[in-house]
Amino acid sequence: MSFRKFAQVFVMVLTVAALAAATAFAAKPSSYSPTLGVSWPVAAASTSSSSSTPYVVSGCGYDASLGGVTVVVYSPYSAAFSGQVPDSNGCISLSNFSTQGSGAYSIQAWQQVRNKSVMVASTSFKA
Repeated sequence: MSFRKFAQVFVMVLTVAALAAATAFAAKPSSYSPTLGVSWPVAAASTSSSSSTPYVVSGCGYDASLGGVTVVVYSPYSAAFSGQVPDSNGCISLSNFSTQGSGAYSIQAWQQVRNKSVMVASTSFKA
């Protein structure tokens, strides 16, 4: 076999291997799009920077067969996380977060998809 033929076969094998790996580790199909949002309890009328204000992180459309959902909140001062298994309707609701002061808050929901942690939803707000 000539070097040129060997190189062509080698490149073809690498291409097939790369496509197989990409398919094996791909995330859920694009039809999997859970939601994530923040709501403010009635008692939490404001989000002033001088006090801690509780809020609820919730969403629906999660696949309970994938296991629990990990919610990560990045505040201007720290990061916090909590988790919950989706209910029978594929919904989560976590009420153990509070603002820590003014600034931007970023919230992400993660699930294990084919043995890989995947961010499946996100939202943000300013306090």
